Amino acid sequence: MSIASIAPWSHAYLRAQRALSAWIEAEGRAARRLAFAARSAMMALAARERAQLARWMAWLLRSRALAARGLEQRLLRLDARLARAVSVAAARLPALPAALTQTARNARPTLVSRAG
Repeated sequence: MSIASIAPWSHAYLRAQRALSAWIEAEGRAARRLAFAARSAMMALAARERAQLARWMAWLLRSRALAARGLEQRLLRLDARLARAVSVAAARLPALPAALTQTARNARPTLVSRAG
């Protein structure tokens, strides 16, 4: 039995994820060129895979660095339907522990309380 037959993700999903990753990292003219590849790759996804991709993007947006780079607005310009699915998926993500959300600026996040 090959690994491809038991993998939870299809080749189309992985291709779309890679295309979106490349688009996220790119800037300027390269980003515009990669936007077409990302849109094309997403068109090949089934509804379930689009939902998985939206959840993956929602987790990425939890990263403050990506949010600071304006990923939400870029995603809206890339694919409004995916942007809506990402916002729905983000609302369903579990909340971060308070210790992670209250870390000092430039400090390493920790789950261990420093008080008491």
